[in-house]
Amino acid sequence: MDPSVRPASLRDVECLWLTAMTESADCVYFSLAGYAEDARARADQLRVPLFVLDLTGTPQPVNAMADALDTGGTRGT
Repeated sequence: MDPSVRPASLRDVECLWLTAMTESADCVYFSLAGYAEDARARADQLRVPLFVLDLTGTPQPVNAMADALDTGGTRGT
């Protein structure tokens, strides 16, 4: 989770993805401040689910991969 008050950057998403690849794990990104446009586009390319936390702390899906997880699917399309 990114606790900063700035939108997550392209580099933030790529660093998370690279760390997950190194660990042979899947990753999910949670942000309080949302995502820069290029970060959202890159997350779609890398198939990284993106969520933002609303004011109640409930995760809200931002992209198709996150929608698939939110609805119980295994992978976004």
